[in-house]
Amino acid sequence: MREIVLVNCAYDRSDDSVFTSPRTCERITGGRLARDRGTIYPHVDGVSTEHSCQAVCLRVLRAERRKSVSGETVLITGASRGIGRCLALEFAKHGASTIILWGRDEEKLSSVKKEVEESGKARCHFYRCDVGDREQVYRTIQKVQEDVGAITILVNNAGVVHGGALLETKDDNIEDTFRVNTLSHFWTTKSVLPSMLANGRGHVVGIASTLGLFPLPGVSDYVASKFSVVGFYESLAAELREQGHRDVSVTCMCPGHTTTDMFKDLTTQPFSLTPQQVAEQTIEAVKTNQRRVILPRVMHLTWILNSWLPGSWMRNVLYVTGAMKDMENFCAKR
Repeated sequence: MREIVLVNCAYDRSDDSVFTSPRTCERITGGRLARDRGTIYPHVDGVSTEHSCQAVCLRVLRAERRKSVSGETVLITGASRGIGRCLALEFAKHGASTIILWGRDEEKLSSVKKEVEESGKARCHFYRCDVGDREQVYRTIQKVQEDVGAITILVNNAGVVHGGALLETKDDNIEDTFRVNTLSHFWTTKSVLPSMLANGRGHVVGIASTLGLFPLPGVSDYVASKFSVVGFYESLAAELREQGHRDVSVTCMCPGHTTTDMFKDLTTQPFSLTPQQVAEQTIEAVKTNQRRVILPRVMHLTWILNSWLPGSWMRNVLYVTGAMKDMENFCAKR
């Protein structure tokens, strides 16, 4: 007996089908039922269709298709600390055979490598690489492929934040933000995707942010870079689907405030996540081929309401939750 619970689904009038966002390429007939029971939204869970809906709960007797990460070769950028470190340990815990760490701090990378090797049977390698440098990315990928072989799971996790009002933000910082937070995803993905397509096996994961779905003041460069990343993965997923590459998956993670060093000055954020929580949910998303994951789940509601209600609504929410004041303090300390 198998069961599927559709919370986020999409209704397409062209063929009366429901597409499940958690699993790619799986179609369940009965779109009219989902349409009638759900609420019509212009765009839900990143599924691009003529109409989308939020189904209350539709249960079907089918088992959830899951894949294993056992034996996979995983490359993680920004792996020296925070989410990247937790991702390395989690992939090792779940059976990945080889973990490849990228970062700029060799001492911290070496420390994470030791933790990974002590945690299980996974082999671990680390390489010093500035992902914002395109040529350095290409050279390092080539060396990795020579040393280790083909990458089967790529996790683009590296990121930077400078903070500050637009007119107070240095041009160099804006460029650095886009090089690391946005352009690096292009360089790494272009480097590993050919081997994934040739082997008919692979998964590309991007760690974006809820700030790629709705903005906060004081970090316009960061917000713009994350909006770009969300768009990149939506487009990449659509491109691979149209080209018939069903065995290479794409996942975009959109976590809210996470207690990493990058945002340590944000102290009053509600619903904060730990790096471990983000890492665990990322592994789950990979195993179930989820296209987009918004964390914590309550942020789904915020995202939907933000698309419906006037801009003043979100501003009031930011004031009530203390996020606006927190961002002012954050920017003042940068």
